[in-house]
Amino acid sequence: MKGILIEPGKEPVVTTLPDSLWAIENRLGTRSEMIVLPRTPAVLFVGRYDGPIQPASLLNRTYRGRQLYGPILCYGWKGNNIQPISKDVQAEMLDRLKDTEVRV
Repeated sequence: MKGILIEPGKEPVVTTLPDSLWAIENRLGTRSEMIVLPRTPAVLFVGRYDGPIQPASLLNRTYRGRQLYGPILCYGWKGNNIQPISKDVQAEMLDRLKDTEVRV
């Protein structure tokens, strides 16, 4: 499924992403949680790190004051389901994810 991969210290790239929860969590290397973006048909899957403070090298982006660590997977979102990300949403999200602060 087409989506956007955002890795720490790298530019976001459009690529094929996993399409099941098991595969998403395997790719992230930990349990995941979803962040559904307001006003945009997109969702971010981020790793849940429940331990102590994470190493700075894993810090990826900040979203509404919350620090996100490790890889981030961005998908299209419709009807409470992940979808391949459309070309329009791809362009918008690539722009919004290029900086360290996720713009909403």
